[in-house]
Formats: sequence, C-alpha cells, structure tokens
Amino acid sequence: MIRSCSAVACLLALWCAAATAQPAPVTGRAAARQADQIVVGNQIISLYGIDAPDADQDRQCSAGGRPYGCFSNAKRALEILVDLGPVSCLDTGERNWLDVPYMVCTVRNEDIAETLVKQGWAFAFLPQSNQYVAAEAEARTGKKGLWQDGIRFVKPWEWRERNDRPIFAP
Repeated sequence: MIRSCSAVACLLALWCAAATAQPAPVTGRAAARQADQIVVGNQIISLYGIDAPDADQDRQCSAGGRPYGCFSNAKRALEILVDLGPVSCLDTGERNWLDVPYMVCTVRNEDIAETLVKQGWAFAFLPQSNQYVAAEAEARTGKKGLWQDGIRFVKPWEWRERNDRPIFAP
C-alpha cells in the first residue's frame, strides 16, 4: 500500500511539474518578416503587445504631402535590431488568427518590442496588452519615428479594421 501511494505521489508530482513547465525559449539569429514579426530558424514569431504598420500602409502614409513608407521604415528598424545578435523569445501562449505565436523577444537583453515602440516605429497594442503604453508616450513626446511632426498615419489595427481584416492579423 505504501509503495503504491508513493508511486502515485511521484506520478502526480511529475504531472504537476510538466503542466507548469515553461516551453524552452526560441533562440538564434532572426530576420524581420514584417515590421512586428520575425523568423528564428523556421519559427515565425509575432512580437507580443505591439502593432506596427502593415506593408500595404506604405501607400497611405505621408510626410509633408509625400509618401513616407511607414511600413518600410518600421521594418528597417526591426531589421537593425535583430542584426545586433541572436534573439531569445519566450512564448506567451497567445496565437494570432493564423496560429502564429506571440512572444516576448530580446536581443542583448533588451526587449525588442519595447525598443521599437520607444523609437516610434511601433505602437502599444492595447487590445492585447498595456505593457508598452509608457514607451509609446515617450516616443510621442520625443517626436520619434512615426510621431515626428508632419507624418500622417493610421494605426495598424484601425487600418485593418477599415479594410475588413482582423485586427490581430500579422
């Protein structure tokens, strides 16, 4: 009887440990896929808590009445960040409508999403998280990135909504 209880206790402990275990981080060299999405190996990753201009927004974004390229500039900022070294990403457990995982990613121990928001190339994505609200306020106050005087843009989730696309789209 004592042996069977010990075996049950051990199995229960192993099951609990497995149920609460965090998945291993995704690490390695990354490439920018979108302005808020990267690829590490063959894993596509959406950056958690932010949203950045979509590729088709380049034609509507302007500065001084001329096309500005909000997506192109935001994607280039992400390319520069991921080129700093290997990234490490932790899965939040959330997925977008295409089943792409949302992860928090760092490079050189700095949160990539937060850096993009502070630079003004991405926005705090409030439908998902308020984690980067202060970073966005800092960019807006400092007139960085898309918050520079004269740049006209539509926030990406509003753009998708206007174009009958899911707001949580990649």
